[in-house]
Amino acid sequence: MRVGTAATLFVVVVVVSSVSFAAPVGSSSQQLVRGPPNDALADAIRSSPDPPEESTEPDPLSGFGAVHDAGVTGDGVRVGVIGGEFSPGGSPIGDSVAASRTFADRSSGFSVDSTHDTAVAEIVARTAPDSELYLASIGLDGGPAAYERALAWLREQDVDVVVDAGSYFPRTAEGMARMNEAAAATAENDTAFVTSAGNYAERHWTGTGNEGWLAFANDTRYNTLGEGGIGGSVSLRLYWEGSADYDLYLYRAENGEDPLIAKSATNESGNGSHTEAIDATVPRGRYYVAVRGGPDANDSTVDLFSSRHELDISSDAGGMVAPATAEGVIAVGAVDAVTGEPRSYSSTGPRLDISAPDAIDTNTAGEMYGSSVAAPLVAGTLTLMLAENESLSPTEAQRVFRDTAVQDDGRLYLDAAGAVTAVTSESPTEIDGDELDWYNGTAD
Repeated sequence: MRVGTAATLFVVVVVVSSVSFAAPVGSSSQQLVRGPPNDALADAIRSSPDPPEESTEPDPLSGFGAVHDAGVTGDGVRVGVIGGEFSPGGSPIGDSVAASRTFADRSSGFSVDSTHDTAVAEIVARTAPDSELYLASIGLDGGPAAYERALAWLREQDVDVVVDAGSYFPRTAEGMARMNEAAAATAENDTAFVTSAGNYAERHWTGTGNEGWLAFANDTRYNTLGEGGIGGSVSLRLYWEGSADYDLYLYRAENGEDPLIAKSATNESGNGSHTEAIDATVPRGRYYVAVRGGPDANDSTVDLFSSRHELDISSDAGGMVAPATAEGVIAVGAVDAVTGEPRSYSSTGPRLDISAPDAIDTNTAGEMYGSSVAAPLVAGTLTLMLAENESLSPTEAQRVFRDTAVQDDGRLYLDAAGAVTAVTSESPTEIDGDELDWYNGTAD
């Protein structure tokens, strides 16, 4: 039975697994280049030949070879990279790492896969090969305390750019606020803070609350997780503002009465924001989510996130969490390099600043997609800008970066060549465009 008389259901089995979750889907990035300024560097980047017929996506990193040959390599710029775990030894980033620190709570006993975050650092290193990397590991949980300590350490290292390719889901509204405040404080410290918008467009739903069971679409009062059966870890977050109260439910779909697997009815609040959270480990089966509003639940906006599984009913807009929702950060979305269309999984929202192509073939993790790889490409571009013009502050670099972006249908798309050449005091001229193998199908 689906939700309708679910108030009488029971049987709760919950295994709490984590406090917060970093970016889920593999990620990647590229740069979208259109309408070049009249400059030798930009012209060289855009004169690349067409890719071979078997290639479906251009490689965004190969175009930076022309920039590097012109002496723009990120020399003297310090870049802080935040992630769950890194493996710099013997990896493509080894020679670029100036320092690394771990701020994770090792008492959890969980090991962290370092592949994703090491690949993020690799993209920065390949974009700006002479920059110095400072790696801050926050572990599996990536909670507010570890995050605050990591950013404080990066500020002590006097980094010019910070890139964080993670999206975080603390169990409390207070935890979300703390992570946003830490990111905002770093951005206010004359540091360019770049982060991924997230890959939650298909894992997020937003709607207007009401008393009783919420309808996700038409009169559908349940939201199925994944396609077909799922199993393992399930992580759900419900966020809203105001004085209303909501409860969050996870059910298993079976013939007859659907058993309740987990319920969150503890309203975790902070500064007018509220959170309900479910972290469960479940056997393989079909599961769905339901939300019930209290007496004061009318007209409040409710956001539901499933950090590990797609929602059957999702929303086109929204889907961004800390640190992408912090003041002063640059939130980066992912687009198709050939068509310029936003990726279906890339999060959107009013705080989305700029988009960049994804699909990068990394030495660390192979080909990766998503906004968490678009972010380090943008961060690397900012690094080149700061290296090329030492009088440029990170704040000024961000302004130039946005001013040179391509505008299309209300969105801003990265023009890396335009941004770098816009701050170049002496335009490089000794660049052989014939040697480039980077192509962007969207170029004019």
